[in-house]
Amino acid sequence: MAETIPPEPDEALVARARRGEQDAFAELVTRWQRPLFAKALRNSRNLDDADDLVQETFLRAWRELGRFRDDAAFGGWLLRIMANLLADRGRRRGRETPGAETLAEATPDPRPGPDDELARGELEDELRRALEAIPPGRRREVFRMRFVEGMPVNQIADALGVHSGTVKVHVFRLVRELRRRLAGKEDA
Repeated sequence: MAETIPPEPDEALVARARRGEQDAFAELVTRWQRPLFAKALRNSRNLDDADDLVQETFLRAWRELGRFRDDAAFGGWLLRIMANLLADRGRRRGRETPGAETLAEATPDPRPGPDDELARGELEDELRRALEAIPPGRRREVFRMRFVEGMPVNQIADALGVHSGTVKVHVFRLVRELRRRLAGKEDA
């Protein structure tokens, strides 16, 4: 039976990336791309914008890797970079000139066809409905981070600034509540 090698921790990959090892940073990108995309999609509600935001986040992380504090969680740092980029975009939108939409509409659309967009839209709607079933607040944010973005409990705690035990309680209660809802649907 072959022994599996545990994945290299983020901290070790960051240290290697700081030394210029691009494969280490590529591993971090692979590891964090999905959770970042889920958060970007939730904020932008557009696949192309979410893609752009994730790419911008990783580019900024690569450029500013020397500023990363070793005592921080890498995932939390990436989320803060993304939050800053979102804030920058919000400020820029407030300064956009009228008529910019006309230029964008005149540019050919490189996105997938209508069937692809429809399928993605339906998937986004399903995801949105599932999230809306969770009451607003920290519990909803924990649900998104844990079950949509796939973040580990300790990284959720770091991103929210709470203890991991608090996150575990929220996860436990969410799972219990969802089980109750599903059990009710099976009886119907």
